[in-house]
Amino acid sequence: MNNKEKDTFFEVFDRVKFNDNDRKKVFHKLHERKDKKLTFLGFSPVVLSSILGIVTVVLLMVLWSSPNAVIQEQQQVNSSPTVKKQTGVFFITNENLRAPLNIVYSYNPSAKSLDVLSVPRDLYVPIFSSEGKKIGMDKMLHAYAFGGEEGVKQTLLNYFQIKDDSFSGITEEEFIKYVDQIGGISLKSDDEVLGGEEVLTSLSDRNLMTENEEKKHYEILTAVLERLLEDPKELNILEGVPEEVEVNTIQIADKVNAEKIEGIFYFILEDEGLEEVKRSLKE
Repeated sequence: MNNKEKDTFFEVFDRVKFNDNDRKKVFHKLHERKDKKLTFLGFSPVVLSSILGIVTVVLLMVLWSSPNAVIQEQQQVNSSPTVKKQTGVFFITNENLRAPLNIVYSYNPSAKSLDVLSVPRDLYVPIFSSEGKKIGMDKMLHAYAFGGEEGVKQTLLNYFQIKDDSFSGITEEEFIKYVDQIGGISLKSDDEVLGGEEVLTSLSDRNLMTENEEKKHYEILTAVLERLLEDPKELNILEGVPEEVEVNTIQIADKVNAEKIEGIFYFILEDEGLEEVKRSLKE
């Protein structure tokens, strides 16, 4: 802008005059702008303060209730009933004060499965009295001679660390009678039917325990247990276990070693193998 233009501009500017009405209009415009600054989204300060107060209260309620909801949910999870395995023992005794067949089992209601362990009669175990006191080390076969049925139970419970949820013992005569009453035991592998004495002899004879012999042993035992669950007659065995259940066998032949101690033959189950068997019964 040159000097001539400046002179013209300021000359026009000097002729601009403000009267009282003009000043009032200017101040009115300033107040309107000030009022607009005090509003937010078209709300007056009073309304805006009320909204902020309500939002604050709602947020506080959410923050307060959220931890309580989490705690209540956790309490419900913790208080929900857990299904526990039912463990027990079943054995057969004879007139010679021996227990040639000893069964330890665990029933899982959720999976509807029955895990079964047939304990070798010559297994070297700590023997317990009927009062639950350790007597010494001997064959599982001899536990009955030291403490009767209660001694057999205490020996099995302590050795395998299971709970006494179910316990039953029968004599060889009772077992033979039962198998004959139900018409014998049918085997799927060779289509043969075994009578009571044959079944008892097959289950009791475990002096030589190869994996094939154990497989045959468990085939017969599984067939017996399935018939017991289906038609127990007067025998009170596997109490609380339903008929529709999957029978699983716990292998032990590959975990034991045959040894002689002071000239007597035993099966020895090392600690690692024993812990594995315990897990199979509990898991």
